Amino acid sequence: MTTIILFKFIHYISIVFSGGVLVGSGVIQSVYTKANQIPDLTTAKVLKLLGYIGLISLIVLWISGIILSINLYGGFIINSAFTIKIIAAGFLLGLSAFVNFHVFNCSKNNLPPNKTIMKIATMSGRGLLVIVLLAAAIAFY
Repeated sequence: MTTIILFKFIHYISIVFSGGVLVGSGVIQSVYTKANQIPDLTTAKVLKLLGYIGLISLIVLWISGIILSINLYGGFIINSAFTIKIIAAGFLLGLSAFVNFHVFNCSKNNLPPNKTIMKIATMSGRGLLVIVLLAAAIAFY
């Protein structure tokens, strides 16, 4: 029982970190986009750090979620809403990894990240997060 509580705590903390990073970096990016400017070097480093924190929190979220799912329900076959949540969360993890690699490669080559890729990724990430949260709310009703 203590293990389940520990992993639930880790899972919830990871949700807070990944959501906070998504909102924080989204706000910073939208301010620069509306001003039609490219972030300076310091801001770009902050965005890169936020991206890494977000990716790590998503990985921890997946690991703790897998452990909880196996311990509480015996696997991933819970209901359709949970399946939708897992699929959307998988896409979100893949999208986060893609954006982090894109930003890493751009910073390595001293180039700004592609605006179109960043805008599409930000909007897709928000949409996937809404799907994940709604599906989780329905799955565990």
